[in-house]
Amino acid sequence: MDMNLPKHYRHFQRYSEIAQILVKNGLGFIISQLELNKYLPFRKRINTGERPTGKMLAVKIREVLQELGPAYIKLGQLLSTRADIFPPVFIAEMRKLQDKVPPEEFEVIEEFLKNELGDKYQEEIIKIDKEAEAAASIGQTHKVVLKNNKAAIMKVKRPGIDKKISVDVEIMENLAKQAEERNLFNSIIRPLEIIQEFKRTIKDELNFKGEMANIIRFRSDFVDNPYITAPEVYSEISTVNVLIMEEIKGIKLREVDQNHPHNKFIAELGAKALMRQVLINGFFHADPHPGNIFITGEKTIAYVDFGMVGRITEEDRDLMALLFYALINKKINVLMDVILILGTKPDNFNRRRFQLDMEKILDRYYGTDLENIEIKAVFEDLQYFIYEHQIRMPQDFFLLFRAIAVSEGVGQDLDPDFNVVEVGKDFISEILDDRMQFDKIISRVGSEIWKLGRKKYEFNSQLKSILRKLEEDDFTINFRHTNLENLISRLDIISNRLSMSLIIASLIIGSTLLIQTNMEPRIFNIPLLGFIGYSFAGVLGLLLVISIFRSGKY
Repeated sequence: MDMNLPKHYRHFQRYSEIAQILVKNGLGFIISQLELNKYLPFRKRINTGERPTGKMLAVKIREVLQELGPAYIKLGQLLSTRADIFPPVFIAEMRKLQDKVPPEEFEVIEEFLKNELGDKYQEEIIKIDKEAEAAASIGQTHKVVLKNNKAAIMKVKRPGIDKKISVDVEIMENLAKQAEERNLFNSIIRPLEIIQEFKRTIKDELNFKGEMANIIRFRSDFVDNPYITAPEVYSEISTVNVLIMEEIKGIKLREVDQNHPHNKFIAELGAKALMRQVLINGFFHADPHPGNIFITGEKTIAYVDFGMVGRITEEDRDLMALLFYALINKKINVLMDVILILGTKPDNFNRRRFQLDMEKILDRYYGTDLENIEIKAVFEDLQYFIYEHQIRMPQDFFLLFRAIAVSEGVGQDLDPDFNVVEVGKDFISEILDDRMQFDKIISRVGSEIWKLGRKKYEFNSQLKSILRKLEEDDFTINFRHTNLENLISRLDIISNRLSMSLIIASLIIGSTLLIQTNMEPRIFNIPLLGFIGYSFAGVLGLLLVISIFRSGKY
């Protein structure tokens, strides 16, 4: 297909499918807002259904995303981490999105592997299970045996998935631009920014080399810890589309009963491992649910599935540690300052109301013993608080909240007396020890000196540039209008319809005058020219009515 065609026409069939799924699930109001009526069959363009709100709206959106397939499911999962811009009921629904689909036929996978690995497929892999171990929208896994008789797991991408997701991302970008032009969301939700963030995320997920690098980094971070591990990656036979790694043999945490002799140790080990990842390493497994963690020995745990990870800068690590300290010790002013440093405040931010609401949250836990505090409940309160005050936070901030909450749930499944807050309080001393190491103090001081020097250099450079332009009489101020494209488009449509209406009216008046003349030739006992004028006016009028119904604005 000609790639110079407008995006609407290049992917007409997919647009039509999206529009019909929206109508089927009771979200027809979105059709008119984004002007998708032209992609619907005419009989479906008149939508009389009621617009859902609240929880029902969130449920309908989740059902639509699930039905639309891989890219939209992944988008929903990304949105579930943005508790700063979406309400809790929406976040809860997005977390229900399941990325599970039937596996591809083995013949299709094998053909793909032969093309991807070439001679290595026969040389390196001596056995492969035809039945998939697990299947998701982007890829599926098979057990394999390598030529050195090592048991391994092979993760292979679904053939053609890159193209499908590329089409959907292009459509998402177009719809996001339209949504912004029409101001369909409040100022805190920026559709195009969200889609750009999703585009980067899905690009990383489609490249298995990225997941391979994540595993290698994780193994390196815990190389000195005999109790934490991850699968070895066989990079020499892995590609961007195929990832082959050591098979982890053990028991998944979800299958461990509470009578396991080392449950208490493992629960604390998992929580401390996560805190070390976040607050010391700055790199953490963002999806540590019980299916992604194995017990491989009496006291050893192994993490798998590194498709979703979080990264935290050294500065933010210090702030996260301070945030955790403030939460545990109920230091309201510290907690407020950390959130405001990490986040971006709205223009109408009310600091006094912010402080009062923060105090209300912490008052709920006042006088409560640490062992009786659930960090998941605290985080849920904090997320809603951030949403209410419209403070935009980094995505990794909420990935961290979710990871700690999941870690707490896993720990309590293993040991009913487990409390992640108490473990965190004990871990604070380890963080302080790490921060107070001489080499790290010197490193931080050096970084701050460099930042100061860089800012001075940037300021001098900008000042010189301004002075030079003033001296050369080349100083200009540019103004740019925003969000007027939609208005111009609507004015064009209105003016065209008015012009059409005037033409139709003129034809009717002119034809009426001709009929009064009784001129020849005649048809049906009226002048032929008058008959032609009436007919033409009727056709144009019908076309005008159809275009109005197609637009959905009547």
